[in-house]
Amino acid sequence: MEIPYTVKPRPDTGLWNAKVGIWLFLASEVMLFGGLFSGYLFLRLGAGGEPDYFWPKEILSVPFGFVNTLILILSSVFVVVAWLELKLRNFKRFQRWMYVVVACAFIFLINKGFEYKSKFTHYGIKLTDNSIVEGYKLDDTIIYENIKEVTIDVARFNGQFLEKIYGNTPKFFRTDSAGKPQGEAFELSVAKVQDIEIEENKKLRDQHEASNIEKIQNDDEAKIIRWLPAMGIKQISLVSDSEFSIKIKRKKLRKSFIDSVKFKDQTALKGNISKLTPGVSISLVDRIDLRATDSENPEKTSLVWNHLGNQSPYLTNKSKSTQLDEDGYQKSAYEGDAHDPKKEAEKAKKIFLDSRQAVIDEAESIEKAEFDEVLNRNVKEWEDEEGVKHKSYAPILVPWDQIKLYSNFTPKWNTFYAIYFTLTGLHGLHVFLGAIVLLWFAVFGKKIYDKDPEHLANRVEVGGLFWHFVDLVWIFLFPILYLM
Repeated sequence: MEIPYTVKPRPDTGLWNAKVGIWLFLASEVMLFGGLFSGYLFLRLGAGGEPDYFWPKEILSVPFGFVNTLILILSSVFVVVAWLELKLRNFKRFQRWMYVVVACAFIFLINKGFEYKSKFTHYGIKLTDNSIVEGYKLDDTIIYENIKEVTIDVARFNGQFLEKIYGNTPKFFRTDSAGKPQGEAFELSVAKVQDIEIEENKKLRDQHEASNIEKIQNDDEAKIIRWLPAMGIKQISLVSDSEFSIKIKRKKLRKSFIDSVKFKDQTALKGNISKLTPGVSISLVDRIDLRATDSENPEKTSLVWNHLGNQSPYLTNKSKSTQLDEDGYQKSAYEGDAHDPKKEAEKAKKIFLDSRQAVIDEAESIEKAEFDEVLNRNVKEWEDEEGVKHKSYAPILVPWDQIKLYSNFTPKWNTFYAIYFTLTGLHGLHVFLGAIVLLWFAVFGKKIYDKDPEHLANRVEVGGLFWHFVDLVWIFLFPILYLM
């Protein structure tokens, strides 16, 4: 039985089946993106209600977003041209124009990939006084030393901490309830932990079965409990034959304290943070934001100024061009010691204060000055009224106990990035899937065309309607994300 109205339109509506289907689908898409846009606007308008949170502004490249807008608009024009060539029964030209549409889609996605990469490589540190410093090349390497005691969750142990041991790997002893070593030292591994688990569970099961036999002998069968895997051993306490250290990126840990550390597999170690890793460092600071600081004069008393110019003494990359002092510490984060960290910190502070003062002077009074421009300044480069360009390459090292939050510019950093990646990521997925469908028409549509050219033209028109919707969504996304 042939399905009616697959090519010819219905006489009452003037639409064929696929066109009705795509309009219903697009209606659901409008509700999806409409809800997301509404949520974004409510969060954006309500951001000023929190005293220590300010909505990020001017952090997305408007020219970059505008270029992507032009690319999508052109692709919508080209998909109409491709459909028109198909209606004129010129399949070769249809293919060429459709390839251009798909090329525009992938150029859009590649550009968006570069934009994402810039967010993944840009970092921020929020200090305990709510001041924020941003920049590039963050290092949160942490070394724990003087470790001897280890507690392992046998069900989750994956041996990660063994791979992060800094120096020689020690051997380990089992411990009794008092924490004293027992038995012979052994090399720790995932297989060894599994063997210990099997051995201990056998002992516990034998004890359990013996208890059940005793209950049977005492005519107390009602209290018999069947052995279950959950009754087995949960943790193993170990002590090493010598103190050792571990080196790891802090973000790969589950929890980190001054005297202990816990891995994501629940392995817990007791030790101290090494002086070689006193905090989180950023090699190149480009912005300082003091709008949410607790101090009345943050431009002078903020914690940022206490740490600007400090860099991690721990050497992450021992290259020949890096200069070391007599203790093996890094003299400078820059090759050839071209920029002295302390002098660069003074330049950055001067840029911040002078550019701030320029805003105040231009406004004639501090009351009339724009609050965001007074306490939120780029310190990487600034040109004064005399045309002199000031540049700084200041690093910063923030102690662990003065860090409230640190992250790259991802949803963890603030609400804006959560919405940004949700909206643009979902839109990018629509672009990718739409491009794949249009590419399929260009590559494999010849069979449909030879059988019934109008059938293929109808399918391309339906695909074009989806493509126009994708373009329309971006036309809304561009102003609310890039311009607001």
